[in-house]
Amino acid sequence: MDTGDRLGKRLLEARYECEAWRPQLFRLGVSEDRRSLSALLDEVPGLQVYDALEEQLIDLIRTRNPGERISDLAARERVRAYLGETSPDEYGVWVYYPWAARLVHLLDEAEFVELRTNRNKYKLTPEEQARLATKRVGVVGLSVGQTVATTMALERSVGEIRLADFDRLDLSNLNRIRSSVHNLGVSKVLITARDIAEIDPFLKVVLYPVGVHDDNLSAFLLRGGKLDVLIDECDSIDIKLKLRVTARLHKIPVLMETSDRSLIDVERFDLEPTRPIFHGLVGNIEPDRIANLSTEEKIPYVLKIIGEGTMSSRLVSSMIEIESTIKTWPQLGSCVVYGGGAAADIVRRMNLGQMNYSGRFIADIENIVPNDPPAAAATMPELPRPPAWTAEAMERVADEVTGGAPAAREWSLEQARELVAIAARAPSGGNCQPWRWLLRGGRLFLFHERARSESLADFRALGGVAALGAAAESFRLAAHARGLELSLAAFPRADVPDLAAVFELLAGPGPAAEPRWRDDLAGVLGLRHTNRKTSTREALDASNYAALQAAAGSVAGARLQFLTDDVELAEVAELVGIGDQLRLLDDRLNCDMFREVRWTAEEAEATRDGIFIDSLELTPADRAGLSMCRRREALAFLHTFGGGRGLRKSAAKAIAAASAVGLLTMPRIDVGEFFRGGQALQRMWLVAHTLGLAIYPMSTLPYMFLRLRHGGEGLCEAHVAALSESRPRFTRLFPGQPEQAEVLLFRVSRAEAPTLQSLRRTVDEILHVSPG
Repeated sequence: MDTGDRLGKRLLEARYECEAWRPQLFRLGVSEDRRSLSALLDEVPGLQVYDALEEQLIDLIRTRNPGERISDLAARERVRAYLGETSPDEYGVWVYYPWAARLVHLLDEAEFVELRTNRNKYKLTPEEQARLATKRVGVVGLSVGQTVATTMALERSVGEIRLADFDRLDLSNLNRIRSSVHNLGVSKVLITARDIAEIDPFLKVVLYPVGVHDDNLSAFLLRGGKLDVLIDECDSIDIKLKLRVTARLHKIPVLMETSDRSLIDVERFDLEPTRPIFHGLVGNIEPDRIANLSTEEKIPYVLKIIGEGTMSSRLVSSMIEIESTIKTWPQLGSCVVYGGGAAADIVRRMNLGQMNYSGRFIADIENIVPNDPPAAAATMPELPRPPAWTAEAMERVADEVTGGAPAAREWSLEQARELVAIAARAPSGGNCQPWRWLLRGGRLFLFHERARSESLADFRALGGVAALGAAAESFRLAAHARGLELSLAAFPRADVPDLAAVFELLAGPGPAAEPRWRDDLAGVLGLRHTNRKTSTREALDASNYAALQAAAGSVAGARLQFLTDDVELAEVAELVGIGDQLRLLDDRLNCDMFREVRWTAEEAEATRDGIFIDSLELTPADRAGLSMCRRREALAFLHTFGGGRGLRKSAAKAIAAASAVGLLTMPRIDVGEFFRGGQALQRMWLVAHTLGLAIYPMSTLPYMFLRLRHGGEGLCEAHVAALSESRPRFTRLFPGQPEQAEVLLFRVSRAEAPTLQSLRRTVDEILHVSPG
């Protein structure tokens, strides 16, 4: 390049530097600024003044107090107190945008940045935000580059942005560059710099309005501090090569986004200073060799850089038409915006030290959301499950227990099917229905199908045992209502812990017969249900609580406590919310939980178990929130910095509508006590139904406490610590013996009938009739 050409570029740079793009700042507490602004008001005709300082201060106060609901009136009063003796005009800074003849009153830099980045939390932690504020990023080429730059400005994920492009805005650029027609003919760097200034007048922006060339390339990368990341979005292949050669020399990483299938190319020259340019795809091409090629002549090099096999079919077709029916390769606005956002995201993660490798990546939106529906939705990974009971295994156990001798009186097949169908309506955690029945030798055997109930949230599957007790109680009530006498032997063999009960039909009453209690409740066995509907909180008569306590207490050792005080309910809501939070944040607990959920009516009908999403009575927002909680990698991030308090809100809302929260306990922790506890909870629940009361189990927390009381096996240290801190608060609310078994924690309320009731598996699935 001769001296004349160099001088021409310098003069051009100087002319561009005279064009307005920097806002002017005035602080009225400074006398010189006050005089300057006064002169400006006199000199600029048609100056538009925008003063929304009070709204900004209200927003600032509300964001600093996220737990409070501050009315508009109270907020304005706080603003006045916050300003004190300072005049509103003198607070903050007045920003003048000369290219638009606008004067805007803003918070000054520290408060402006605090408020403007508040909604980044905790996608970005405060520490990460501060770290990003020290980073310098250079952008060469301002088509895709404009979107990258303005996106980084929106996030404030950078402290300094350097912009380079020699081009001015053409009308044909407006299919992909977000600008206005009044900017036609204006430098792209000025347009982008003005956009950034109008987003954030305090961000540092440095312009190279004639692009990068041999004389300023090193300055672009190094002057004012070495770039942390270089973003290459220019069209000139020779400049692309020169950028990489120089960036590699100075150990600066380079990122490129093609806007076709969002191919993103990352070259970590900071970590790999000998890495081949473009991953070695273009070989050792001299930049000067390709400096003056036509668009058509560049195509072979573009294919090498991008990779023909990775290009979209439409771009390949367009390449063929270049300089025939189209002038250059096409770009769509949606692809530019999408790719620019993706590039900004990756640059942020590079600058945070989270993404530390080179590579080529395709974030193709058409692949992610294809034109044709995917063959099948991805499923949650299954965890190892205990083996299910087989018919042969049940028969073998039954013969070992009874010696193979037939019963004195036999259940008929009709009786067995009818009573088992009724028993199957009993409640179970997550509607897992952990029962298998066997009719053999005239007896009915109830087995614990541990494969259905075992989970990290259910310590030793004791919740499943309680469900078996509830099913046994339903069976007993239904049999008595039909005039039948029966005996029930619970856990007859210690060496077969999953044989929960054996039922024999008796000739009449006697010492072996099960005692009768409230046979009239058999009529509501098929009507009892979980009701998660919320309603306005209603105080209940003491007689209601007494009736529920009497029903539970009819089983020896069962005890039922209630919380009705506002302060106590708020405390238990906080604790239940902690349990919900831990269950969602823990990877295995999360997997167990969502294994219970059925997301479509077809899925619910096919399995006839679990919880159909529509039965949870969720608002659209809550449903969306629950769905997002399946994103375990997002929840894992919350866990890393102790986040996730928002996961507690569901419990708070549920208990806010409660008349009371109850806890059903038994004296000891063993399978027999949980079985009898299940009988007690079924009696209580049936009585509640007759009183028009809605019961909603919320037992995750006590069952996690149960695991904690036995060493916390399977839980991470942080969750053990959280549960250990919560346990004393819980026992203060529900005092009892240290060794007691906490069988059911539940909400009591009055509510409308539920939208749906959970389905149950058919008798044919759960009852095996032995041919012998």
